[in-house]
Order: sequence, then structure tokens, then C-alpha cells
Amino acid sequence: MIYPTQILSPIYQAILSITKGRGEQTLSKLDSFLFKSDRQVSFSDKTNVSIILPPDPHFFRYLIKSHEQHVSNAIDKLVTAGDTVVDIGANIGYFSAHAAVAVGKTGKVFAMEPEAENFGYLRTNCDLINDYGFNCVPYNLAASSANGETTLNIHKYSTYHTLEAEFSDLDKIEDKQKVQMVTLDDWATAQGIDRIALLKIDTEGHEPKVLEGARKLFQMGVVDCVIMECRSNELANFIDNFSQEFNLHQLTWDGDKWNQEKASALNFKTECLLSKLPISPKSLS
Repeated sequence: MIYPTQILSPIYQAILSITKGRGEQTLSKLDSFLFKSDRQVSFSDKTNVSIILPPDPHFFRYLIKSHEQHVSNAIDKLVTAGDTVVDIGANIGYFSAHAAVAVGKTGKVFAMEPEAENFGYLRTNCDLINDYGFNCVPYNLAASSANGETTLNIHKYSTYHTLEAEFSDLDKIEDKQKVQMVTLDDWATAQGIDRIALLKIDTEGHEPKVLEGARKLFQMGVVDCVIMECRSNELANFIDNFSQEFNLHQLTWDGDKWNQEKASALNFKTECLLSKLPISPKSLS
């Protein structure tokens, strides 16, 4: 059965607008129950470029274009035509697609995803994006503080796979998978990358080790901006110290707006934005 994207997506959006978001979980489960095949959807109202989503209720917000909109908006504001973006923990490529359109046909997106099934979707979505003339290159790799092989914990939900066993709900770990690790320092050197306009990191608690493996890049000023998760106090403290060491400016998302505050200064935070130059929170709205 072909998924009726153009019909259902606006219907879902209208329902949730009326209910002020209530019933989203019910709609996601109903959609997944009725339509068990992959669905091809445009990921933004600004473009017709489309990606493939799996029939998983966890991706429902991708379908209705409401998933972490502050991250999508930041990508649009922080990069320009011809830029290079590196997406670590790219999953199926939702934000990679946003970035590819934002940097245009003269820019490039490098997307890393270690888990096999997610990577299959990422590779397919990069192919779709590239069919429109953009440049998205997928890598079946995990970024970390060392090169070599390691074990990825496979979570019940495909957006929560992690290299950090203590970071995940152990009762929801369903499998293990051997994956290859690289440091961003060595990988970027091999690719000949001398400037990264935006580095996005979403690795479910492994973010500190990703940054530790990119210390040379920050020492040389290669990375302009970083968007990364910072939900735990431990991670927030690491980010504050890393930012101080490399003289990076910080913004922190509190679930509603960007704040010109250190990550540890807020009781509730979800993402942090680090940058070589100061960025006004208003510029990202």
C-alpha cells in the first residue's frame, strides 16, 4: 500500500493544532498500525525534497514536520551555500537532509550512523537527496575518542542506540552490534576537510568522547559551530569545561528558547550550541 502522505500529514497537523498537541501518541500508533510500509515524505514546508521514514511511531514527528524544529531552524540560520556539515549519529538522515538543502548544491554533508538498519535508511535517503543535485555522503561509522571496533547497544527504539551502556535503559536493550569507530581528527584529515561550518552530534551520551576525538580540529579552529544534546548534568559540565578550554561561546535550549547561558546554569536543557564567534539567540528564531 502506498502511504498517502499528502493527505494524512496535513490532517494530522490540523488535528494536533486543534487539540494543542494532545493525542499525538495515539495518532502515531494508529498511523503505524494502519500503514506498515515505509513512507516517503517531504521533511520541510520549504522544499519538495523527500526522505524515507520507517513505519515506526517513534518517527511520527518527522512525518508531521515538528521534530526538534529549533534544531532545523538553527541549521538553516548557521550554514550557507557551499558550507560543509558533519552529522554524527545521523540516524536515518532527517537533519542531514535539512543540512543538505541548507548548504545547497555547492555544499556537502557527511553523515555518520553506526547501526546497520538505520544506516540502510540513511544511505537510501542520501541517494534521494543526491538525486535532487545535493551532496550527502553516508558513512557506516561511529565517531569516538579512538579508532577501532566496539559494541553498540541496540535499544528498543531506533533513535536511542548507544555506545554508553549506563546511559540507556538496560531493560530496553534488545541486542548488541559490532561497529567501527573513528576519531573525527583522523577522519577529517583523511577526507581533506579543513573547515566544518556545523558539527551536529546526537550520540545518546557518547558526545564527550566524540569531542575528545576532535580536539585537534578545535585546536586548529576547523569547526565553526556545534549543535549537540546536553540533557544530563554530567554532560553539561563537560560541555562547559570543553567550551572554556577552546574559548567557545555557548547557547543552551531550555525546551522553549535559546539562552545565552552555560549548559550547567539551566535546570532543564536539551541542546547546546557552541560557536567560535558569539551568536545572538534572536538570530536563530
